[in-house]
Amino acid sequence: MSASDDRPFAEQLLERPGFAVATALVVMLGGLVVPFVGWVAGMVMLWRARAWTTRQKVWATAGPLLATGVVLIVLALLTANWSTTDAGLGGSPVIPVVLDLGGTAVVLLLVSYAVAGGWLLWSVLRRPAPQG
Repeated sequence: MSASDDRPFAEQLLERPGFAVATALVVMLGGLVVPFVGWVAGMVMLWRARAWTTRQKVWATAGPLLATGVVLIVLALLTANWSTTDAGLGGSPVIPVVLDLGGTAVVLLLVSYAVAGGWLLWSVLRRPAPQG
């Protein structure tokens, strides 16, 4: 971004390290602060930013969804044959029952996107500062 750069400011902003840091933080915390809207904002910022490769963007977007899906499938399979007991549905305070999978999915997604945002932040902060 030199003084002779005549691109619009919004285009220049996408290349700034501060935008990349803000993007990683929104991916990390957006869904927690403003459910769903914060996540969408983080994804839009991520895909507009120029700090990451397409492969990194795909992993940061789809990785948490895939991880959550795998965990939910495993939990659903573990609880599929459980019946109602005196302790309640499932009878286990450790492994959630099928009816609890929705809440578990939300928590897993929040944690997964926090990890993804942390990874994005780490990848930006470990790069050497641009010379110039």
